[in-house]
Amino acid sequence: MKTRIIVNPMANKGGCGKRWPQIRAGLEKHLGPIDDDDITMTRAPNHATKLAREAVDAGCRRLISVGGDGTFSEMMNGVISDDRLIAPDLVLAQLPAGTSNELCRSFGQLSLGEACKAIAMGHTRDVDVFRADAKGYGGGQVTRYGFVLAIVGAAATISWRAQRVPLLKRLGPISYVLMTAFTSLTYNPRNYRIRIDDEAEQSLPMWSLMLCSFDGAGEGLMLAPGADPGDRKLDLILVGDIGHWETLTRIVPKLGDGSYLAHPKVSRRHASRISIDSDTMVRADVDGESIGQLPMSVTMLPFHLKVAAVNRQ
Repeated sequence: MKTRIIVNPMANKGGCGKRWPQIRAGLEKHLGPIDDDDITMTRAPNHATKLAREAVDAGCRRLISVGGDGTFSEMMNGVISDDRLIAPDLVLAQLPAGTSNELCRSFGQLSLGEACKAIAMGHTRDVDVFRADAKGYGGGQVTRYGFVLAIVGAAATISWRAQRVPLLKRLGPISYVLMTAFTSLTYNPRNYRIRIDDEAEQSLPMWSLMLCSFDGAGEGLMLAPGADPGDRKLDLILVGDIGHWETLTRIVPKLGDGSYLAHPKVSRRHASRISIDSDTMVRADVDGESIGQLPMSVTMLPFHLKVAAVNRQ
């Protein structure tokens, strides 16, 4: 299978680039010698999207992302057009070299050796893909394909704040801890208009809304325990009208094990389509990237990605 390796040297605060020789050696141990022409390095945000499209056009049918979930998401967006895969026989893979490696964590292959073994063995898992359409910060529509989660409200504000300040971004996961505490004490719930699947529109006050395909997200977060990334459904979690102190003491500390879901103002259900709007400015985020603001619609697409995974059955 013709393979292209897309490396984000800036992933994990530049740690991916420093570890690349070690990562390459581990990959060659399982796949054999790798030609330099089969390796491409990203040079800017969203460059992996362009590199992935070029790789498929060149006949590659296995693409390996070396970085975190953001790099994998960028690569994935390069192989989808008009809600379809540009080549139906594609296999995608992730080598865990970023701050967050949810795909590898969920499949039990967080070590370099396990991830390389998954690629070499040729086994795959089906992973859902969703489409998110939102209002971009420039005013036009933004479309983004996602595989981990789409979030709005306080959760999206935390992500945006943690990434927009260079000093904070260099702190990695610590920046999210700091911004989570700050946002918990300053962010007020907004009123939303929500339509879930074919149900009637609801008006609800909420602190945050999360659509999860995997059970975890980010560093050490367990947002939707037991979520199945291949069941063609999103786990919709609504965090309701909760005050600042209650959020800081009863929601945030329990995000690591998912026990926040037991709070009476938090609800969870499945959905395949959802539209969200508000009369106030509310940020929207897909797979860790702030894509814009409401209104946003999210739709599960009718196909699966084939992703390299160790067969544990």
